[in-house]
Amino acid sequence: MQFVDEARFAVRGGRGGDGSVSFNREKYKPRGGPDGGRGGDGGSIILRATEDLSTLEPYARRQVIKAERGKHGSGNNRAGESGEDLILEVPLGTQVFDGDGLLADLSEPGASFVVARGGEGGRGNGSFATSTRQAPAFRERGMPGEEREILLELKVLSDVGLVGLPNAGKSSLLRALSAARPRVGDYPFTTLSPQLGVVDQKAYKGPFVVADIPGLISGASEGRGLGNRFLRHVARARLLALVLDASEDPEGAQGTLISELHAAGLSERPTVTVLNKVDLLDEELRSYLRDAFPGAFLVSAATGEGVVEFRDHVEGMVSRMDRKTAPAGTEREHRVYKPTWRGLRVGRENGGFVVSGEEVERLAMKTDWENPEGVERFQRELEKSGVVGALRRAGAEQGDEVRIGEAVFDFR
Repeated sequence: MQFVDEARFAVRGGRGGDGSVSFNREKYKPRGGPDGGRGGDGGSIILRATEDLSTLEPYARRQVIKAERGKHGSGNNRAGESGEDLILEVPLGTQVFDGDGLLADLSEPGASFVVARGGEGGRGNGSFATSTRQAPAFRERGMPGEEREILLELKVLSDVGLVGLPNAGKSSLLRALSAARPRVGDYPFTTLSPQLGVVDQKAYKGPFVVADIPGLISGASEGRGLGNRFLRHVARARLLALVLDASEDPEGAQGTLISELHAAGLSERPTVTVLNKVDLLDEELRSYLRDAFPGAFLVSAATGEGVVEFRDHVEGMVSRMDRKTAPAGTEREHRVYKPTWRGLRVGRENGGFVVSGEEVERLAMKTDWENPEGVERFQRELEKSGVVGALRRAGAEQGDEVRIGEAVFDFR
């Protein structure tokens, strides 16, 4: 499966089912009243983090994902079946964004977030029977589900991130440290996507995850090369191992890495320096590197020299670090309706009047405009809620066009 760390698509909750208009027609019940049931609620779309995925590739070519709509109500007060929720599994470390910013950070197994809620089912005529209105012949329509465009960004979760310039030998070092087998070639930019390996030795109390991060180049913090796509994964690593090619200007490579990490705000992250490919050096050069890079590990991923000592040191650092886990889900308040004005607002537009407000917009969306009784009920509710009075005060006269949400009608 191809590694994909970004996906953008629209999500749409299921529409609620319509209520039913029905009257009891059973034998021996001459006064059987209205018994239309309500519609079922629409299904919601839920994102859930799983350890079974490591890429967003399943969503790379999706444009719109919809949940199931609720079933319509029926006679004998039978409610429609609710639409089934649609659960989309995403890799650990997935962040969810919309146009207003971060919605959720799914960094724990099983963490979930409702990204698009299903619409509410409409009531049937059985719900509107009263002592003064004993035979209502109207129902409510189901509400549409929430719809939004989202961006998923995957930030690989790891204990140790191997950071280095292209061709520093990070993939080879990952092979030497773990059972991971990334493809390795004799050319720059071998790794174009993060590769994960688990270091799991019997001597260790707990395994830890090492990530081979795509090669960094100068200017990555400004978008050059893989740019922010590289830095996105570095930001999730708890410990950074700076892998330098000991045979080719390790001082310059270290300066570039430190400069880019500082520009990205990652200079405070714990680091350890690794000089790779020391099998290509004589003893004089090795001695020079020990003096020039005090505390650094001299290793050869090709021969295994120094790998065990480096691995043990990293395991000790990881075990001493307090795990700082991100919150399972950071949810912002969001609503199905736009605008989310809670009061009542009347304004002029193109020679007519526009009424906005959460309750009045809900009322318009639920009204069955093909049912005369339903339209009459809508007009009564406008009078009771003060909308008619507000329109008159704004200067509305009989015959003027009024728009509430998507509903357009003439003022009476």
